[in-house]
Amino acid sequence: MTQIDPSKVAEVAATLKRKPIVSSACIGCGACVAISGDVFTLNDDGYSIVLEIPDYEGKDVDDSIAACPVSAISWSK
Repeated sequence: MTQIDPSKVAEVAATLKRKPIVSSACIGCGACVAISGDVFTLNDDGYSIVLEIPDYEGKDVDDSIAACPVSAISWSK
């Protein structure tokens, strides 16, 4: 039987992780921060940015995407 190299599994898993992105359409309403404050914050100009964290799954990002009034948030491709 062929052994799967654990480092290759980790490498593939890392490339499959999704990260949210915020487009320039953001109006700075703060809904995403209220819903997912561990993922989003407002920058000095008052617009949403994504915080760098190891994993975004299970962080209510889908709820933030749905709540954004201008559809400025999406998952990266």
